[in-house]
Amino acid sequence: MGTIKPQDNQNIFDVALQEYGSIETVFDVLDDNDQYDITEDISVYEDLKVGRAAFKKDIVAYYESNNTHPATGATAEELLLANICGIDYMTLEDDFIIG
Repeated sequence: MGTIKPQDNQNIFDVALQEYGSIETVFDVLDDNDQYDITEDISVYEDLKVGRAAFKKDIVAYYESNNTHPATGATAEELLLANICGIDYMTLEDDFIIG
């Protein structure tokens, strides 16, 4: 069994897809790493154990051949912008229309 270093903005589903070709294997990744919370963020500073046989080899081969790492997690900036809403942040005639 080997290890990988997660990339920025990767979550556990991204790792399962990258390493095994399917998010169906997310529980295998959690089990291999003694994690039991699917919503827990993964750290780029801690290696994850991987090494089981790929579930969908064509998808794994695609990511490897294109040197691509799926990363669908939100950035800190996106999380900040998601919380900026409401009338305090609206501009007249732009997103606050008086009719």
